[in-house]
Amino acid sequence: RQKTSVSAQVKNGHPHISVHTRVEGDLGEMEVPVDITNPKVITKIEQSLGKETKKELKKAIERAQKNKTDILGFGEVVHRTRPNQFKKLKTEWNDVYFPKLDVDIKVEAYIRRAGLRNKSFLSGIKENQK
Repeated sequence: RQKTSVSAQVKNGHPHISVHTRVEGDLGEMEVPVDITNPKVITKIEQSLGKETKKELKKAIERAQKNKTDILGFGEVVHRTRPNQFKKLKTEWNDVYFPKLDVDIKVEAYIRRAGLRNKSFLSGIKENQK
């Protein structure tokens, strides 16, 4: 499950976008020897999920900016929240303002449930090899 909110501000004539994403997921199966009963392991998985999600979002935004195509609708967000200021930016949005747009990305990632009830059998194999 994912919920994303996008907000806009205009500071000194330059638009600024904030993206906040909350990602929730379940662990269905494990193919690596980790102990998912340990809360610290779940926290590390959540942190990794958050970093990877942020990286993917950043890559998508940079690609859109490079192509000067606001497929993410940031211009519409600026228009909705700051209509008078967007009128001044509208004619040059795709060519001037969007490619240089500052975007802050915040990702919260949570693992809600683990489909497994105990340690992965792979962690048992690893422990027996020691």
